[in-house]
Amino acid sequence: MVDTKQVQLIIRAQSGDEQAFEQIFMQFEGLVWKMYSQQRVRPQPNDWQQECRVVLHKTLRLLRNQTWAALTIYYQRSLQTHVVQIWRNEYRVFDVQVPILKETIAPYDAKQSIVKYEPMINEWLTTIIEWYLTLPDKERELAYLLMQGYGIAEAAKVIKRSRSWCYGVRRKWQRFYHDEIRKH
Repeated sequence: MVDTKQVQLIIRAQSGDEQAFEQIFMQFEGLVWKMYSQQRVRPQPNDWQQECRVVLHKTLRLLRNQTWAALTIYYQRSLQTHVVQIWRNEYRVFDVQVPILKETIAPYDAKQSIVKYEPMINEWLTTIIEWYLTLPDKERELAYLLMQGYGIAEAAKVIKRSRSWCYGVRRKWQRFYHDEIRKH
């Protein structure tokens, strides 16, 4: 299921091996340039490439699930978030006219919103576990891979099913979920 060469490459890069880091970075070259074409905060390609290297270092440092799928998803989301962070830091508007929201203007008590659902949490977990145990083998494998961070296309290859089958199964699960939510 998991490519041990890729896992070893990730582990080596996490431990400071620059050659492993470069190999990983080169494999993400398409993603780097796709994100470059979508962003406008770093117009110079070399600046963008350096930003992407920094983000990959941070991503590898924080990555706990050392699978290629998890790294890919986490790195892509980290790049998207990084673009927003750069924009916020560089194009921030300081306006003294903007009022500061206080508790009296917009009160919000997080504890009240969580407490409201506490009695149902165990019931939901039980329902999810029972549902998972009733799945056929291939559907259970698909659920496991999706929880591990695999995309539909990758999961389909691993379990040797078509992408349309995987999408259909996921849609079936969504309908089940919505039906369960309506009961409550």
